[in-house]
Amino acid sequence: MIIRLLGPLELTGPNGAVQLSSAGQRTLVARLAVNPGETVPRSALVDALWSDEVPATATKTLHSLLARLRGQIRDAGLGELITTREPGYVFNAPAEHVDVARFEALVAAARTSDEPMESARMLREALALWTGDPLVDCRPGEWARNESARLTELRLGATEDLMDASLALGEHAAVAPLVSSLVEQHPFRERLWEQLMIALYRCGRQAEALAAFHRARSVLVDELGIEPGTRLRDLEQAVLTADPRLDLVERPPAPVRGNLPADRSSFVDRPEAAQLADLVGQHRLVTLIGVGGVGKTRLAVHVARREQPPDGVWLVELAALRDRALVPHTVAEALGVVDQTGRGLLTVLTEFLADRDALLVLDNCEHVVDHCAVLVDTLLRVAPRLRVIATSRRALRVYGEQVLSVAPLSVPYPAATLFAQRADAAIPGSFVITQANEQSVADLCRRLDGIPLAIEMAALRVRALSPAQLLERLDDRFKVLTDGGRNALPQHQTLIATMDWSFDLCSPREQLLWARASVFAGSFDLTAAEAVCSDDALTADFMFDAVDGLVDKSVLQREEHAGVARYRLLETMRQYGQTRLRASDEEPRLRMRHRDYYAGVAEQGERAWFTPRQAATVDAMTAERGNLRAALEYSLTTPGEADAGLLLAGTLWFQWVGCGRLAEGRHWLTWALSLETEPSRARCKALWVAGYVATLQGNRAAVPELLQTCRAEALLLDDEDADVYATYVQGAAAVFGDDLPLGASLLAEADRRHTALGHMDSNVIMARVALAITVAFSGDYDHAAAICAEARAVCEENGELWARAYALYVLAFVEMGRGDVAEARELATSSLRIKESFDDLLGIAVSVELLAAIAVVTGSASHAALLLGGAERVWRSVGLPLFGSANFAASHDQCVALCRQALGDETYDEHYARGAAMTVAAVVAAAQS
Repeated sequence: MIIRLLGPLELTGPNGAVQLSSAGQRTLVARLAVNPGETVPRSALVDALWSDEVPATATKTLHSLLARLRGQIRDAGLGELITTREPGYVFNAPAEHVDVARFEALVAAARTSDEPMESARMLREALALWTGDPLVDCRPGEWARNESARLTELRLGATEDLMDASLALGEHAAVAPLVSSLVEQHPFRERLWEQLMIALYRCGRQAEALAAFHRARSVLVDELGIEPGTRLRDLEQAVLTADPRLDLVERPPAPVRGNLPADRSSFVDRPEAAQLADLVGQHRLVTLIGVGGVGKTRLAVHVARREQPPDGVWLVELAALRDRALVPHTVAEALGVVDQTGRGLLTVLTEFLADRDALLVLDNCEHVVDHCAVLVDTLLRVAPRLRVIATSRRALRVYGEQVLSVAPLSVPYPAATLFAQRADAAIPGSFVITQANEQSVADLCRRLDGIPLAIEMAALRVRALSPAQLLERLDDRFKVLTDGGRNALPQHQTLIATMDWSFDLCSPREQLLWARASVFAGSFDLTAAEAVCSDDALTADFMFDAVDGLVDKSVLQREEHAGVARYRLLETMRQYGQTRLRASDEEPRLRMRHRDYYAGVAEQGERAWFTPRQAATVDAMTAERGNLRAALEYSLTTPGEADAGLLLAGTLWFQWVGCGRLAEGRHWLTWALSLETEPSRARCKALWVAGYVATLQGNRAAVPELLQTCRAEALLLDDEDADVYATYVQGAAAVFGDDLPLGASLLAEADRRHTALGHMDSNVIMARVALAITVAFSGDYDHAAAICAEARAVCEENGELWARAYALYVLAFVEMGRGDVAEARELATSSLRIKESFDDLLGIAVSVELLAAIAVVTGSASHAALLLGGAERVWRSVGLPLFGSANFAASHDQCVALCRQALGDETYDEHYARGAAMTVAAVVAAAQS
C-alpha cells in the first residue's frame, strides 16, 4: 500500500493504483490520510471539500463520494481502508504507509537524536519522500491551503535541520553552495544566513562569511525594516574574532562492526559510486542491477565500506544458495544469529534487527529474488533504522526501493585504468599504459564493452600476449560469437565471448574441470574435486594440475579453511561452467556424483562425531554447508531421489542437534518426510531425528505423532535401532514435560537396549545423562553422580566433547545439591566452555542458569541477577525457558527469590536488565568471570 500526498496524490494497492477521477475524491483521501488511524468528523470533511460555500446537498454528496471511493479502494485490493467511526470516518492505514505521517515521524525522531549522523540520515530519508508541492491535487480551500503551508514550513525546517547536522559532521564544503541557494529562495530566514556564514567560515572564506552577514542585514532592514537578531549579530562578531567556538567539534570515529571482506585489489572509481553513496544516504533500500560481470558486487561493497552504522555493515552472499527457503537462514548466518527454537528464521531476524542501526548488503539476489523481496520488505517494516543494498539482475520490487542501473565502464577511462591496474598486478611493476599501447588498450576495452570482469580477465593475459595481440585474438573470437549468439543482448554477447575466449585458453583437462566444478555450491577441496569430477577423460592423477592451472588463470579462487586449501568459482564463472556442463549432457551424472559424495561426507561426519575428531567435524560441516544443502535439494527435487534425501537429512542429525541448526534441520526433515511416505529404515531414522529436533525446540505437540509413527514403522520393518533411539527421545520429552516416572522408565529401557544392541555414540551418552538428571531431581544424588561419572569416562575415552559437556552440567547440579559449591562451579564452567565452542545455545543457557545459582549462594547476588538476565537473553534464542519444566525451574526460582531478598526488587531488576541486554558472547564471558 502506498499513499503519497507530498506531491501528486497517489493511492496504490495490490491490484494497482486507485483512479481518483475528481478533485473531491482526492481531497477526501488527503483529509483522511493526513491523520491515519484517527477519526475525522464529517464536518471536517465537509469543510475540506467546501470551505468557502457549503451547498445544501453537502451531506448527501459527501456520502456519494465516499461510497464510490470505498468501492474503488476495494477493487484495488485495499479492503475496508475507510470505515465509519462516529462522529465521522477513519483511514485504516499504518502510519508508515502514508508519506506525510512518515515524514513527520522521521523529522521528529531526527530532532531528538544526539547523533548528527543519525539525524542526517533520517532527515535525508524524510526529505526524499517529497515529489512536488503538497496536496497539489486537492480542491483549493482553507484546509488545503493551511495544511499545505504547514507541511511546506515543516519541510523547510527539516532542510535547515539537515544543514545543521551536515555542518556538525564536517560537511561544510557541501553545505555552503546548498545554503547559498536556499537563502536566495528564503531571504528572511536568519537561520539559513547563520548556516551560510558558518559553512563559509569553516571553508576558510572568512571575508565571504562577513559579506553574507551584510547581505542578510541589508535584506532584513530594506525589506522588513528590522535589524538582524541577536544570534546573527553574535555570529558576525565571532567570525570577526575567529572565535574557536566556530571550529568544528571533532568527534571520535564510531567503531565499525560487520563482516565486509578486506580489499584485495584497488577500486577504480566510477560515477555510480557517488550516486550510490547519495542514494544510500537518503533511502533505506537501494538495488544495483546490471549484467553479470559489470561490477555490482564490488561497487556495493566499496560504498558500504564507507558507511559506519553503529551496528555494522554485513555482507550476505547468496550466489551459492539454491534452496530459496533458506534465504533467512543465510542472512542469519552472516549476522551471526543463532536460534534453535521452533520459530521461523524470518521472525528471529525481525526480532534481532528491530532496534538495530545496520546496513545489509544482499549480494546476487537474482535467483532468489522473490524470497529476498519478502525478507527485505518484512525487515524494513519492523526495523526502522535498517538499510539494505541489494545486487541483482532485476529489481526486488519492494516499496521504497531505489534502483540504480550499473553501466559498463566508460572507454577509454576508467576502463583503461582498470586494465592497466590488473595487468600490472599480473606482472608486478612491468605494465603501464604508454603512447605505443594506449590505443590498443582503449580498443580492447571498447570491444569488451567496458565490462569490468571481461577487462580483468583480458588483463591477466598480458603475461603471454601484448594488448595488440589480445585485441587481434578477441576480434577473431567476436566473429564466431556473432554467428552463434544473435539472440543474446550485446552485453551478454561480449561477456560470453570473453568467457568463451578464456575457456579456449584453458587446456582440455582445465576446461572439463571448469564445467564440472560448477556443480559445487560454494567452495570445495581437492579431494572433492577428485571424487566428483574425475573420470577417464580427467583422471584423479591429473586433477591437481587442472586445479592449479585454473587458479593460475584466476578461474578458481583459492582460500584456506582450517589449514586446508579450498577453491571456489566466482558466480559468473560458475554459471558459465553450468552452460558448458549442460551442453555436454553430463549435468545429471555430475549432480548425482556430487550428491553421493556429500552423502558420504555426512556419513563420515556422523561416524567421526563420537571420536576425538568431533570438534574438527564441526568445522568441516561448516565449510561444506553449501554443498550439503545442494545435495539435499538435488535429492528432494529430482524424481526418484527423495529416498536418498531422506537418508541424508537423517544422517545429518549431529549437524542439526550438535551444531545448533535445529530450524534448518526441521526444514529438510519435514520436506523429505512429506515426499517419502512409505515405511523404510531411512524414513524411521528421519522420524526419530525430527522428533529429537522438535523436543529440543519445545514443540511438544509435534513430538508424539513423529515418535509413535517411527516406532510403528520400525516394528513393521524390524528396525530395532530406530525404535530404541525413538524410545530415548520419548523419554527425554517426558522429562521435559515433568513426567519423571515415565521419563525414567523410558530412558532406562533405552539404555538397556542400547547396551544389548552394542550401540555406543553421543545419543547413548545423552540417554544416560537425561536419566541422571531425572534421578537427581528425585534427590538421589549418589546414583545420578555414578551414572554421569561413567558417561563422562566413556566420553573422555572416545574423545567426545558435546555429550560430555552435558554430563559435566549434571555433575555440577549434583554437587550443588550436595553442598560442594566450588566443585559445582568448576564443573559448570567446564561445561560452558565446551558448549561455547559448539555454539550450543541450549547447553550455554542451562550452564549459565546453574552458575547464577552458584553465585547467589556464595554471596554474589548482584552477579547472579546479571547472569539470570543473561540466561534469559540466551533462552530467547533457544525456545521455552528451562523447557517449561517445573523441575528444571525449581533452582531458577530459588535463585531469583534469594537475589530479590539480598538486593531488593529495584536493584535486582536493574542487574537483571543489564544481563538481558548483553550479547551471548558477553553472557558467556560474565558467567566465567
